[in-house]
Amino acid sequence: MPHHTNVILQGWTENTRAAYGSGLLVYHVFCDSRDIPEVEHAPASSATISSFILALAGSYSGQTIQGYIYGIHAWHMLNGLPWSLHEDQINMMLKGAARLVPPSAKQDLWSPVTTEVIRAIKSQLQDDDPFNTAFFTCLTITFYSAARVSKFMIKWLNAFNPLKHISPSGVQDDLDCNGLHTKVFTLPCKKSDPRGEEVHWAKQNSPTDPLEVLIWHLTLNNPPAEGPLFAYKKGTGHQPLTRQAFISKLKKAAKAVGYHLIHGHGIQIRSTLEYLLCGIPFNVMKVKGHWASGAFKSYL
Repeated sequence: MPHHTNVILQGWTENTRAAYGSGLLVYHVFCDSRDIPEVEHAPASSATISSFILALAGSYSGQTIQGYIYGIHAWHMLNGLPWSLHEDQINMMLKGAARLVPPSAKQDLWSPVTTEVIRAIKSQLQDDDPFNTAFFTCLTITFYSAARVSKFMIKWLNAFNPLKHISPSGVQDDLDCNGLHTKVFTLPCKKSDPRGEEVHWAKQNSPTDPLEVLIWHLTLNNPPAEGPLFAYKKGTGHQPLTRQAFISKLKKAAKAVGYHLIHGHGIQIRSTLEYLLCGIPFNVMKVKGHWASGAFKSYL
């Protein structure tokens, strides 16, 4: 990471950086939904930012919208992009947006799932519990894959389809361009590409290392080779970990260690930001996270 970039990053706390990452993701989604050309994503114009505020007004609190704008500005600053807006107009729109949301509709932001949260959750799980092991394995794998939870999960107990869902046989070892060992997960099918996709990660020098957790899951639960990857032992057989069971456990476990606003959406958001803050380029994260949009290219 360039020294000047690292210096700028230190000006924001970790929580602020996480919030800015969330806002940037919302901005990407907005631009894609409006078919805004990539060249207009960044540097952002007053017209684009004004449209963004108008789209959020009435649904988000003024503080949330303002935080999103600060986040977009911060990423411009980090990447040396000009921020030339009609500040008076933008500020007035932010004030107006703050008055459009009734108090009853204002909600706190979901907190991102950080490595600190994951470590805290691990500390209060029983290592020899089959369900906890499957849950924590899914958490670390999705986080370090920078993938959405829905890509690894099944909705219902009887919903597993080997043509659509990953199984232990879909996990392979590989070497990256630097000769480092990686784990590759073949996700059989997705809506936008029936051929499926691959996600991957490398061993981490951290208590949240997904490789160590995966090995323990395969040892303890021994899920069927052609069954759900996150199946866990229950009674005399196996039960798949469903999306609802995962999210419910995530919220409960996070709350138990002092994090009360955690949701599955926060996993990919924070994971993406985590990699970016470690110096991984935007275009690499676009590929790694399988973002449909090319918005990240505008920030290189």
